[in-house]
Amino acid sequence: MTPELERLKSWCLLHNIPWNSQTESRFDAYLRLLQTYQKQTNLIGDDDPNFIVDELFIDSLQILRTGALGQSMLDVGTGAGFPAFPIKIVYPNIEMFLVEPRTKRYAFLQMAARELGLEKMHSYKSCIESVPVNHVDLVISKAFAPILKWIDIARPWAELGAQVACLVSQNDWNRAIPQINKIYKTSALIQSRDRVYARCLLLSTHDPFTLA
Repeated sequence: MTPELERLKSWCLLHNIPWNSQTESRFDAYLRLLQTYQKQTNLIGDDDPNFIVDELFIDSLQILRTGALGQSMLDVGTGAGFPAFPIKIVYPNIEMFLVEPRTKRYAFLQMAARELGLEKMHSYKSCIESVPVNHVDLVISKAFAPILKWIDIARPWAELGAQVACLVSQNDWNRAIPQINKIYKTSALIQSRDRVYARCLLLSTHDPFTLA
């Protein structure tokens, strides 16, 4: 195992996140795929394994420290698979719905899911506005939109009972929370390296307030 994956394993075990031989094999394969395709296209911005493990893998997994995520998840603007793929690798039974309109990234997602042997992965090559609103347990995005816009975009799924995950800087969270509190309550939150990882629940499907 590489030093980078050894560090990822240690981090997962420290936070009671599952790790076994299959997990290790899939993270190793995913890391190699990201590095290979980064050389062909600007898939993730940097092919350094430390960057991939720290800024992509661990950052994606932080939300797991807030508790169980349920059985289904919608990842909006997933790009090369973040945060959906790292979460799927450690919890392979979660049903994943991925939204990614860009052709090269969408093709990468399809290929990577096959290569890693990941099942129950459903990808939409479209903008979020064209995706049907069905019940999922969690709606998440790593860097799709500013937090107030994101929380508004996710609201149709929240109205069906989904929790909305927010992965943002501490400063952005502090500025946004007065507006968020008008229609959401924070059900779980952790902080790490000046970042906030939170889950929010809609207060009421009939609340008259908006985030605008």
